[in-house]
Amino acid sequence: MFYQNIIEPYIRQTEQHSDTTVARIGRQVYSYAQLAQRIAPIMNELDALSISRVGIVIKEDLTAYAALMACLFNSVVVVPLPENLSETQMEMISKRLELPQILTVERMHYYFRMTFEDALCRIDNGLYHIEDEQLISIIPSLKEEGDITFRNLYAKDFKAKKPFTLSTVFQSFTPEFPDICSIF
Repeated sequence: MFYQNIIEPYIRQTEQHSDTTVARIGRQVYSYAQLAQRIAPIMNELDALSISRVGIVIKEDLTAYAALMACLFNSVVVVPLPENLSETQMEMISKRLELPQILTVERMHYYFRMTFEDALCRIDNGLYHIEDEQLISIIPSLKEEGDITFRNLYAKDFKAKKPFTLSTVFQSFTPEFPDICSIF
């Protein structure tokens, strides 16, 4: 029942209405997409820790709520802890409930930053050697009479713009779809 009542509706809502407000915390408004972006790296860390229960220090922060969801999705028993506990109280709860980890918002923010940095490191691997004559894409174009023509897109076709914008990159790939996205 938990899957049908909580997990599946959450997934459906996030897929279909990712920009809908999921939470207002302090003066910030957060979307389902932003929550999902916080949940994923915490789930990865919970997988790496291989634990069955965890304490989470609850603060007025989206990441704390993301951690609660990550635990639900990973079948990890979650123990929400108030942030005003003393170190001694925290240790007592940890021992009594056999908590192998107590996660703080600050630590979980690190997971999120590391995911972002890992993505950038993957992109910036330092191994690029792209010649100007390298074929990057083949762009098909449907003509009115039903014929299809093809245009080759080469590395040299991409020019630097100041300030940098992805619009020229995406427009090069999608000349047949000028209205597909206007945010770049």
